[in-house]
Amino acid sequence: MAGSPMHVLVIEDDFRIAKMHGKLIDSFEGYHLVATAHNYEQALSHIIKLKPDLLLLDVYLPDSSGIELLRTIRSQNLPCDVILITAAKESEIVEEGLRLGVFDYLIKPFDLNHLQNTLRKYAQYKNRLFSQEQWDQEYVNELMKLRAPKPTANQLQKGIDERTLDRIKQVLDIQLHVQTADDIARLAGVSLSTVRNYLKYMVHEDMVEESMQYGTIGRPQRLYRIIK
Repeated sequence: MAGSPMHVLVIEDDFRIAKMHGKLIDSFEGYHLVATAHNYEQALSHIIKLKPDLLLLDVYLPDSSGIELLRTIRSQNLPCDVILITAAKESEIVEEGLRLGVFDYLIKPFDLNHLQNTLRKYAQYKNRLFSQEQWDQEYVNELMKLRAPKPTANQLQKGIDERTLDRIKQVLDIQLHVQTADDIARLAGVSLSTVRNYLKYMVHEDMVEESMQYGTIGRPQRLYRIIK
């Protein structure tokens, strides 16, 4: 496993979205897109023949559902991990996905940064899984933190507004160098206290990287850049 790319199958009924996600995955270091599938039967056939490491699986398929495909995969002991994509807010789908062992969720609508962060987290998980010879409880706990689904755009914590979040992300995205909170507040047209609150959230959610710049006088500055 070490040194070889992780093989990914994209399962999405929308051809345009499937192509976009597949292109991103194939360009991401350590990953290789093996195929795309647009319905249940095609997906199951690809899984059996190609034996991918990871599925990017949409819940809604024209001839069945992603959850039903996931049940089939588990019942046939097909060894692959799953990132589940859904626009559904029903708790039953989330609970069933957790019972069936999904690695993570992406809730529509999401941007490609969310997908990149999930791929990065999955790579960390696999590297740690195969690099450890002796296991203890602390190591297992750290490993499981990578599997725990994080809130996405439709599951934001209290006090985080999606439109304000998008505005701050856009400011960070178009800048080629690191930014201070003051710079971001000025460019986004948002108060400094609000920007600091959102940056704290974005750092916690692995959207933004924080670093410190130490000068000869005064306090060190916190600098931010978006994770791509």
